[in-house]
Amino acid sequence: MARINSWTAKKLSYAGRTQLIKTVLFGVQSYWAQLFIIPAKIIKVIEGLCRSYLWSGVGYVTKKALIAWEKVCCPKSEGGIGLINMRIWNRAAIAKMCWDLANKEDKLWIKWIHTYYIQGQREWQRRKQASWMIQKVMNAQLNVEQVQQLQRKNKGVIRLLYDHMTTKAYFTIWIMMNQRLVTVDRLAKWGVEVEKTCVLCKNDEETAEHLIIQCSFARRLWGRLLSWTGKHNDVPMTWEHFVQWCIIHGKGKISEAMKFKTVLAEGSYVLWMERNRRIF
Repeated sequence: MARINSWTAKKLSYAGRTQLIKTVLFGVQSYWAQLFIIPAKIIKVIEGLCRSYLWSGVGYVTKKALIAWEKVCCPKSEGGIGLINMRIWNRAAIAKMCWDLANKEDKLWIKWIHTYYIQGQREWQRRKQASWMIQKVMNAQLNVEQVQQLQRKNKGVIRLLYDHMTTKAYFTIWIMMNQRLVTVDRLAKWGVEVEKTCVLCKNDEETAEHLIIQCSFARRLWGRLLSWTGKHNDVPMTWEHFVQWCIIHGKGKISEAMKFKTVLAEGSYVLWMERNRRIF
């Protein structure tokens, strides 16, 4: 709480808050998760604080969020931003403790559990007199066995236990692709009275589709950027075709695809920032 409250006074972007959550808050949580099993209720509170800080910049739990937290915690390859899913991380930490219990005997707590609970048995029996933490660790044996089976198929343990653009640009395009940019049409649905005309072209009403791909200002910008990459084909005029167009040209890791993804992210970010500059 103290760390979050000390950050709220700073004017940080979504991307800045994301970096702080990744490096500091999750760093603290992951350290303790390797030492103790964190109760589900505590994890829920931690996630609520992180979610509220990301979307609202406050140090208390709110329900305001542009995108569901489960989606935020997905890997980038699955449409998220790669934040740690604390519930899965906690299960992975428990599985790691169970693996230590089965393969290491140099630590005092492992020797103690072997002496009082396992007692040389290959099949671990559930001990009702054991604390809930010991029971959680011993019950994770099945997860460890599944991981070891998959590991023999040349898959990494860490991957199994928890599976060239600026950060601000990436975050902006991520929100845009999830259709959660706070454009005028979304504000109107929330009951906010605002000028509906696009501030970039002064012609049509502002929507995410219009702002990014239909606005005359945006189309001139895309024309210049795409000519720099050697692609002279026009940007599609509908959102569905635009998404497919992005997937086709951005697929793969070849230099042309990487260049296209960089131009797409930075171009979208420039459009969004220019729109905000003219409004505010």
